[in-house]
Amino acid sequence: MELERLTCGCCGVTLDVPDEVQFVTCRHCGSSLNVQRTESVAFTQVMQTLKEQSDRILDNTEVLRIQNQIALLDQEWEQRSHSLMIHGKHGHVSVPGKISSIVGAFMITIFGTFWTILATNVGAPIAGIGVFMTGAGIVMCVVNFAKAHQYQQLREDHEQKRAELKRGLSRPAKNAGPRN
Repeated sequence: MELERLTCGCCGVTLDVPDEVQFVTCRHCGSSLNVQRTESVAFTQVMQTLKEQSDRILDNTEVLRIQNQIALLDQEWEQRSHSLMIHGKHGHVSVPGKISSIVGAFMITIFGTFWTILATNVGAPIAGIGVFMTGAGIVMCVVNFAKAHQYQQLREDHEQKRAELKRGLSRPAKNAGPRN
C-alpha cells in the first residue's frame, strides 16, 4: 500500500493517505474529506462543501418542480377559461360577466315584451316573435349568468392554487446554505 501526500482542504495540513482511500478525516482539524483523483493530480475536498452543493441542487430541483407546476396550472387555466368565454359572431372573445349577462338579457326581454304588446295591440300575427325573444332573453340570462359564475369560481381557484405554489418559491429553501 502506497501513501499519497495530500493537504487538508480545510486547514492545509499535510496528510499521508493510502492510495485506495476515498474518504479521510483530518487528524489536525477533524474535517471529513473526500479524496479526489485525476490522471495528474490528487486533492482533498471538504465533505461539508459537497453537502452544501448537493443541498443547492436539491433546492434548485424543487424550484424547477414548482415552476413546472405553475406552468401546467396556467396552461390548464387557459384551456378551461377559453371554453367559458363569450364568442361573438365576428370572432370577438370576451370574459363572461354576471352584470353584462343580466343587462343584455334584460334588454332583449324588454324588447321582446315591447314587441309582443305592440304586435298584439295591432293584431299582427308576428306577436309570437316577441314571445320567442322574451323567452330567449330569459334563457340567455340564465346560461350566461351560470357561465360567468363558473368562470369566476374557476379563476378564484386558479389564483389560489397559483398563489400557494408561488409561496413555495418564496419560502427560504430547506437546505439553504451560503450561495457561491
